[in-house]
Amino acid sequence: MKEIKGHRTARRHTANNVGLHCHCGENKEDLLKLLEKANQEKVKYLIINNYKSLKVYTEIMEQLSEEEKRRYAHIKLLPSVELPACFTFTDLDGQKYNIEMHILAYGIDLSKEQELKDFVKSKYKSLNQEEELKRLIKIGKDIGLNFSDEDAKLDLEDDNRKFAGRAFMQALMKNMDDNFCKEGEISDYKLPYELRENWRAFNNRCVKDKNSPFFLDLAALNPDIKDVIEFIHKLGGKVYLGHPSAYFAKTGSKEDIDKAHRNSIKLVEDFMKLFSPLVSKIHIDGIEAFHPSYLGNYKVISEIKEIARREKVATSGGTDIHADKTMGDNETVTSMSLSNSKRIKIRDLKKFRYIRRKSKSIEEIIKEVQKSKSIER
Repeated sequence: MKEIKGHRTARRHTANNVGLHCHCGENKEDLLKLLEKANQEKVKYLIINNYKSLKVYTEIMEQLSEEEKRRYAHIKLLPSVELPACFTFTDLDGQKYNIEMHILAYGIDLSKEQELKDFVKSKYKSLNQEEELKRLIKIGKDIGLNFSDEDAKLDLEDDNRKFAGRAFMQALMKNMDDNFCKEGEISDYKLPYELRENWRAFNNRCVKDKNSPFFLDLAALNPDIKDVIEFIHKLGGKVYLGHPSAYFAKTGSKEDIDKAHRNSIKLVEDFMKLFSPLVSKIHIDGIEAFHPSYLGNYKVISEIKEIARREKVATSGGTDIHADKTMGDNETVTSMSLSNSKRIKIRDLKKFRYIRRKSKSIEEIIKEVQKSKSIER
């Protein structure tokens, strides 16, 4: 095999780094951006779980040149998606409410793409972005945030401003000290310190946080989690519970942060009482044990892994990187925590055989898609 200058060939690529939760824009440029990032981090297994869509596998990969296919031939991929779902949770304080949980669907049968499209069209409701931006602007003004109405606007041509939360954050970031807490600061009138750099977490940290003034019940836009689990299995996929730690804002005092982590564990325990393969036919197959939302808390990670072991389910891990025009230079495919100190490796994961067995090269995925399209014709 011809070696591309400055890069290792597929045969010499022996790394065991993995990135099992990644996103990229549905265009060739962003796909290549993600593949190159994975290549630089010596990734062997990569999963792109775009929201509700398989387009990157069924359309975009075919656009790669022969040289580009060869360049990334050592990276194995598994057609997958991420589907939101509604789950009712009772937290440590006894409050009962709905959470928009994200389910990672690994190993979807590409020939069933149309079934996925039909399910998404019939089961999901869309948020009106213009109305949502008006709501965020009003709340921001009510609590005294400093921003201009002119800066808080949608722009469908700008990936940073296509969605209300992103457009709102772009306006707030022009006055960082007025609108964001300093490190260690706690305030009811400013946004959390962590959003200074991780601004795209606004939805998870504020809009989905029932204690935030920006809270909105996004769970109501999604189907019941039982329906999502059943549907993924119908498509031939495996169901993994995505980032259980991401649904609780880890801000405030040390006690507040500790409670958020403990709620994460309670969420997994409650979830497994309903959807463990040991108790239910409608069950999940794995839990995402590594994700930046754990903030490098290895005690919590160990407890999540122990639950997975006890319930006889697999574990996965990914950074939730979004390779598009908004991707920052410090974003990574394989880092276990925001500190970027340790990579996710195959040996960290339980029951990895399924992913290893089902993963394919880009060329193999393209051939599978072409075969499916030929049968349809």
